[in-house]
Amino acid sequence: MPRCGVPRIGSGIALVGRQDELARLRAALATAAAGQAGAVLIGGDAGVGKTRLLTEFVAAARSGGTTVFTGRCLDVDEAGLPYLPFVEALGQLTPAQRTVAARRAVLSRLMPGVAPAEESNEPAMEQLRLFDGVHGLFSDLAAETPVLLAIEDLHWADASTRDLILFLVSRLYTQRILIVGTYRLDDLHRRHPLRPLLGELSRLSTVELMELGPFDQAHAMKLVDALSDGTLPSATVQKIAKRSEGNAFFCEELTAAYGDGAGVPAGLADLLLARIERLSGDARKVVRAAAVASQRVTHESLRTVSSLPDDVLEEALRETVQHNVLVAADGGYTFRHALLREAVYDDLLPGERVRLHAGYAQVVTSNALLAYHSLRSHDLPGALVASVKAADEAGKMGALGEKLRHVEQALELWRAVPDPERLTGRTELGMVRAAARASIASGEVERAEEYSRAAVALADELDDPELRAETRHQLAFALIALEDRGSEIQKTVDEAWDLVRDRPAGQTRAKVLALAARSWVWSWQIDLAEVKSLAEQALRDAREVGATAVEVDALVTRAVFAEWEGDVAESIRMGAAAAERAASIGAYDVELRARKNNAVTLWIHGDKTNALRMMDFIAERSVEVGLPWNLSGIDARLERVVMRYANGDWAGALAAGQDTAGAPTVARARVLAPTLWVLAASGDFAALDERAESLTAQTEDVLTREIVNLGQAEAALWRGRPRQAVDHIDTLISHMETMSRGSVTDAMMATSISLWALCDIAEDARRRSDQAAAAATVAEGEALVERVSAIMPIRATGRRGIDESHPEVIAFRARVQAELSRLRGHHDVRLWEEATGPAILVEYWRAVARWRWASLLLADGSRDRAAELLVAAYEVADRLGARPLRAAVTDLARRSRISLPGRQPAAEPISDLTPRELAVLKLVASGLTNRQVGERLYISQKTASVHLSRAMAKLGAANRTEVVSIAHERGLIGDLRP
Repeated sequence: MPRCGVPRIGSGIALVGRQDELARLRAALATAAAGQAGAVLIGGDAGVGKTRLLTEFVAAARSGGTTVFTGRCLDVDEAGLPYLPFVEALGQLTPAQRTVAARRAVLSRLMPGVAPAEESNEPAMEQLRLFDGVHGLFSDLAAETPVLLAIEDLHWADASTRDLILFLVSRLYTQRILIVGTYRLDDLHRRHPLRPLLGELSRLSTVELMELGPFDQAHAMKLVDALSDGTLPSATVQKIAKRSEGNAFFCEELTAAYGDGAGVPAGLADLLLARIERLSGDARKVVRAAAVASQRVTHESLRTVSSLPDDVLEEALRETVQHNVLVAADGGYTFRHALLREAVYDDLLPGERVRLHAGYAQVVTSNALLAYHSLRSHDLPGALVASVKAADEAGKMGALGEKLRHVEQALELWRAVPDPERLTGRTELGMVRAAARASIASGEVERAEEYSRAAVALADELDDPELRAETRHQLAFALIALEDRGSEIQKTVDEAWDLVRDRPAGQTRAKVLALAARSWVWSWQIDLAEVKSLAEQALRDAREVGATAVEVDALVTRAVFAEWEGDVAESIRMGAAAAERAASIGAYDVELRARKNNAVTLWIHGDKTNALRMMDFIAERSVEVGLPWNLSGIDARLERVVMRYANGDWAGALAAGQDTAGAPTVARARVLAPTLWVLAASGDFAALDERAESLTAQTEDVLTREIVNLGQAEAALWRGRPRQAVDHIDTLISHMETMSRGSVTDAMMATSISLWALCDIAEDARRRSDQAAAAATVAEGEALVERVSAIMPIRATGRRGIDESHPEVIAFRARVQAELSRLRGHHDVRLWEEATGPAILVEYWRAVARWRWASLLLADGSRDRAAELLVAAYEVADRLGARPLRAAVTDLARRSRISLPGRQPAAEPISDLTPRELAVLKLVASGLTNRQVGERLYISQKTASVHLSRAMAKLGAANRTEVVSIAHERGLIGDLRP
């Protein structure tokens, strides 16, 4: 076979086949240079050519006078290197630029050599200051020349880097800045942490997504021909191009293999390693040492780890560079492609891997990397100490996710290392509590519970009442987020209070009192006078000992009590004042709670616009202060979805449900769950089924499952499956029975949906003259109402106004009573007027009730009033895009010969029938037998029978006559009259 000499690599030839993408990048840079900042995210499979494209673009930008900073995210497993690409990027500052950066002392955390900033005890504030510092630096530099920030391999970005990227990109306005990032599409599995960030960024008008696909055959052949300098026969070029499947890296490797006379190995790993094996022994030794570094490795580190003399090391490195295995970059060496490093690392012998990791543990300066290498070299004491230090560093930088990982690693090592307290200067209890705090702050609610329980157990081994009370306070706080631990929360708070009740005023005692005053969060049965007394005592204790954060938290609780007593304006004023004071002292969790309470109060009392504006602000503010996934941050994101749904902004609700960048599993599920209500009302049942399955597979969180079942129940009704809807509500109520204090709105909404379904079932039984079945269905509905009333009393002790003024409660309480009267066979006009009256502020719910009432009026002969209701319901359904409701209204109007406004679409039947099943059903409705149907459709009689059986099952019919009747009623087939 002809040889092609020393094969070239892609960077040594002209760019092939990416001119359109390069033009888009140049256009984005030109737009940024003109004063409209932006970002471009380039996705593609590993080896497809992202780095080559970015390299070409960066070179062109530099030559055009743009200030360029580059950084790369690295795969270091769980080691966690907060902000690594930004550390690398800021390391490229010129001396003059470093002077500009030095004005922001907080940047010392990313720039060795800059005078350190004064440290804060509040990690969230440190993160916010750091983010502002990076944003301000790039903005200052962009005032002089356009700035390009290019970050590679975002699929490996740590949580802090992802948060900083979101912060920067969301604040791109008129600065002359372009941010470009690359990531591997083939790495983005369903739960990959980058996926939510991409969803968040993709909705920003300043962000452009670019997908870099494989080469087509022609471009792949052109690349192979260029790589081989035209020395390979066309048949071989074609074979290589086809085998590469358009992947640029594979083109290079396959071409190199042919050029070296090695043929084409069976597997890519064999191909990659075959190239390494053709190096000299010393060069292979250097390559294996570099593979363990997992990042750019310096000459000095390689010399120490490989133990090669300088002259031998230099020749070995020269060989690896000449053979395109390693490339020189920024004073060190990296692998030309991550796939190559991964193949070499995986091929190391276990003992060799341990030895090399131990070598790097001697030379790295980062505690995170030291922990990583120490652990993999079996130096457990060293890994423990480094993990504790890395956790401290991550906490100071506000990188809570990385802090949690480092603390968890330290705890895993704690009992495997002799005398860990002496080594670390910490106690196991202190480390467990640190893990619990980090879990709570980052939204890892289930882990927060586990660590908080472990802390209680450890504290109970000590004779320290204050510490035992502190850990119980922490446990109770963690349990609140889980929604189903009401009695346990109360028990835990009582235990904490018993431990400090008789002790002098102190911070712990004040914290316990302040939490006890919030008992309405986990219990319906409260005494207003008692909880007010607890809050006042918490205030006195906090002021006496100077516990300002606890004092402000108690003031937030007092604001809630003011709303209960009917003074809404004072409640909002007190809440706002508490929020501002909390922000001024860095008590951001208290600030977010105060603002969220105010938003809920505004919503309950009818100020929907300002309530939604406040929830949006809270979501943004939680990101700014580094607590996007604490309990208030999660609740705010959930509520802004529900509020948009209730306001009729369904597109906005679906978009808000995607605000889950960097969210842990439970938080993401809770925020996304209420979008199922929109999908159900819109008739997008395929998307609803897929999302519901995904959410329930991800978590057993009771709140998520409650919300999901509610959406599934309404969808089942519109699909003509009333019994399935009842089953979903039964499951939902079972979840509510375990919850601390479930939502009144959800309970009423669920009950009305179930009664709606039971009405349909009972009416069907009455049509069939099955009075026993109808009576049993009525009894089932009455039992449901009693069951919900038992677990969800509308009026909590001492709380005034909520059931009189909450729009959703009004809507569904009226609907429940109206549907219950219908179930019993009555037509209570007063109840239906209330369920459809102007007090019902949610248009969709009012429209559904109007449609339900109209059908009763038509049965009573009240045609004019029914027509008014149908017209009003149709207009709302049409405007909202509520396809199932619009179809139901249209069908009822058509059958009743009532005209609807405007140009009406044909009735849109809602069913899951396939086209073939529908065709069979139409022919059966015309009177044909299964054999005749088969002849008409050119299928067998048996196949026709199977399709008919499936249609009967989907529509809940028992026989041919019933399935035809149901299909006609739903508009699936035409009028049956001659």
